[in-house]
Amino acid sequence: MRVNAYIDGFNLYYAIKNLKNPSLKWLDLKKLCENYLEEQDKLLDVYLFTALLKFDSTNPNQKKRQKVYLDAQQSRGVKVILGKFKNKYPFCKNCKTQYHSYEEKESDINMAIQLLEDAYEDRFDKAFVVTADTDLSSTLSRVKDLFPQKKIILLVPPLKKKESKGLTSNNIWFEIKNSHLKKSLLPGKITYNGEEICMPQEWE
Repeated sequence: MRVNAYIDGFNLYYAIKNLKNPSLKWLDLKKLCENYLEEQDKLLDVYLFTALLKFDSTNPNQKKRQKVYLDAQQSRGVKVILGKFKNKYPFCKNCKTQYHSYEEKESDINMAIQLLEDAYEDRFDKAFVVTADTDLSSTLSRVKDLFPQKKIILLVPPLKKKESKGLTSNNIWFEIKNSHLKKSLLPGKITYNGEEICMPQEWE
């Protein structure tokens, strides 16, 4: 069966961050998806949906680490689809003031559009959807209604089983475990477009 994978980048990243093991962030997304293939499956396209971080003076290397990570994914053939961050000014109930923050926009929409487009164009027989975001629940239901011959497999990021309940109740799903992450890491050094990519020191 032809398999495509659709990965909610920040949803997976923050789940891994909560595991308190920085080395797991250096994840080979293509290899992770290969763990869930059956004998007759062939992994075709792997999409990563994310947004470029804004510069943060309190964490100046964060944006650089993200670029290294995205380059590493692209070296493995992962297709990076970018959304964006939007300014927002939420109200703090404790200090009674507004503060400046950012909200990621478009990634879930981009993911939904790509999944529906690929289903319509018959680019897969089976789809791995890596997220715990219940906003995608209606999209998955729609794909199954319109294309009942296609199989949707939900891969839930670690420790997010409870918050993904709205997704798991109606879909075939597996939880991504520590063991899957540990055997799906990128090598410490990668050559891509003639340049050497190294795992960030903060993640070692």
